Amino acid sequence: MKKITSAVLLLAFCYACGSAPTEEKKPISSSVNPQIGGDAQKPAAATDNGAAATTAAAAPAAKDGKALLEGSDCRACHHDKDKLVGPAYAEVAKKYKEKDIPALAKKVMEGGSGVWGQIPMSPHPTLSEPDAEAMVKYILTIK
Repeated sequence: MKKITSAVLLLAFCYACGSAPTEEKKPISSSVNPQIGGDAQKPAAATDNGAAATTAAAAPAAKDGKALLEGSDCRACHHDKDKLVGPAYAEVAKKYKEKDIPALAKKVMEGGSGVWGQIPMSPHPTLSEPDAEAMVKYILTIK
């Protein structure tokens, strides 16, 4: 029974994390779907003198990362508190800090193995860097 369960989980993992066709990387949050932050990128506000505000774009909030995560295939292998195919998000949050966000986002986009065991995490090449970072920021808030 364990062998059958393991085989089914491995097949589900392979299916859910299969490689997608390569396409231009666009932030998911620029979509018009309001459930995943479609209105997050609004035009710069005008100042009192009529000039456009020149402030740098703020980093995506953790709540946007949650919506992106829920709309992805990540839940096929990861849960908040329980280890599934990959580590639980709470375990990841214990191990890593805010300074690790760029490296973790790169790992999500490129895939890899060895840190949490021998089962590799498949790459997500169509995920944009800002979206990957927003997802990682959210994951690091899970306790």
